[in-house]
Parts: sequence; structure tokens; C-alpha cells
Amino acid sequence: MKGLENIKSISGHNGAIYDVIFCDPFLFTTSADKYVAQWNPKTGEQTKFAVKLERSSYNIAFSKKHNLLAVGTNNGGIHVINTEKKEEIRLLTQHKSGVFALIHNEKKGHFYSGDKDGVFCAWSSETFDLLITLPYNCGKIREISLSEDGEFLAICGQDGIVRILETSFFNQTNELTAHKEGANCALFDGDFLYTGGKDAHIKKWNWKDEKQLLTIPAHNYAVYDLEFLNNKKNLVSVSFDKSIKLWNTEDISIIERIEFKNRGHRHTVNRIAKISENSFATVSDDRKIKIWKLKND
Repeated sequence: MKGLENIKSISGHNGAIYDVIFCDPFLFTTSADKYVAQWNPKTGEQTKFAVKLERSSYNIAFSKKHNLLAVGTNNGGIHVINTEKKEEIRLLTQHKSGVFALIHNEKKGHFYSGDKDGVFCAWSSETFDLLITLPYNCGKIREISLSEDGEFLAICGQDGIVRILETSFFNQTNELTAHKEGANCALFDGDFLYTGGKDAHIKKWNWKDEKQLLTIPAHNYAVYDLEFLNNKKNLVSVSFDKSIKLWNTEDISIIERIEFKNRGHRHTVNRIAKISENSFATVSDDRKIKIWKLKND
């Protein structure tokens, strides 16, 4: 059975690392130290690209087509930075509270953002015109996830509900009462959706039928992020309990648990960035970026 191997541990930030995304060939991270940094995951070296902010940022998203990095800050501002010219081109001020969710839809040419008060916004990634604002009053929007074809998105609310919207007109198509204490993350797989919550459970749904198919107590504390590996045969989860877990996707059965004692993180693990079908990065409050790969059978 496959497990995980830690192939790199990268230091450089002077504060908790809140988010990581992979934009081939680099990783971007954002931290409590108010820097957004870029890294080479193969060498572990920081590049010359870095952005110093006036406030902490919880999340980032990138449009490869336009070389634009969007950075959401704790006062609701979204900084739009041209990574080639290394300059800020826009500051979006629609949100009035901290931006906790940010993602780019390459297929539709949209950025989506969600804030602490439950307000969802959609933006054109070309003009940064505001396309729509939807106030859900669902508490903090912790994550916005996309279907593989870009046609649907899932909004994970602090009220425990996962709302599914289509991305042409932003009508809500489905609603899952997912996690009693708050929904933190979601991952699409065709008609299936995997969700992780503050209740420490991972659940599998047929989201179109709004039916729960599986639920397991996955971690000791809140599940913060989920990602597929190995052509969706494996699922990775990270948690407030400081651990990383590798699962068989179909039945959500455990393969391996990684903790500090076996080269894992010392503190809360916040996010996952998939690099390839057999490798990914994790970031933590311990200020470390760790690169992992699936061991060969």
C-alpha cells in the first residue's frame, strides 16, 4: 500500500503560512508575516518575486492567462498584482470584512471571493468588473471550490451548509446540510462531492441528488483542506489537529497518518497545493512548506 514521503521542508516565512497554490512551475504562499512569496518546489529556493502587504492575507488565487495574482486581506481588500511587471494594478474593495476564500476559474475567466460575513463575489479576471454580489449571511465562507469543468462551484459556509451554484448566472442549484459546526472545504469528483468540516468528519455526497453516501470521523479536530492524488485513487486531508492523512478515495479508508514525529508539521496544517498526480505541498502555522510524494508500491 502506498504511503507518503517527505522530500523537502522549506523555511523562509516569519509567520504562520495560511495558503499555498501551485502555478507551474512555482508555488505561491501567503503568511501572517504580510508577505506573499514565490518558491521553486524542486529546489526549495525562494524566487525574487515577493509582495509586501500592509495587512495579513489568508488566501491567494492566480490567473495564468493574465499573469495576475489576487490576494485577499483581513480587512476585505483584494490586491490584484501583475506578476510579470511586479506591480499592483487594482485594489478591489467590495468586501467589508476579511476575505477567507479566493479561487480562479480559468475556464470561465472569473475570480470568486468570499468573506467573514458570508458575502460571495464574482469578478471578471480580465477587467475585474464585479459580476455579482450574493450575501448569504452564512457566517465565514471558508472555501469556494470548483467542478473540473468550471461549470459549478461549492461555497462552504460557517453555518454548515455547502451551496452549489452554476457559474453562468450564479443560480443556486443544490444545497447540502453538511457539517453541523461549519463546512470548511469541498472537492468535486463528477457527480460526487467530498466535504470536510469543523466536526472533524469527511463526507462523500452525490451532490446532484443531495444524498450523503459516506461519513467518517477523519481527524481529531477540524478538517481544513482536501485534495486528490494518483488520478483520484487517493485523497489527502489536513487538519487543525496538525496531521496529514492519506486515504483510499472510494471508501475513505485510511492508508497513512503523518504527524510531527514522522516529518510532519509541528502546528496546524492549513492548506494543500497539488503539484502533480503523485506530489503536493502543505503549509502550516509552524511557518514551514513541506513537499510530499507518494511512495512507490
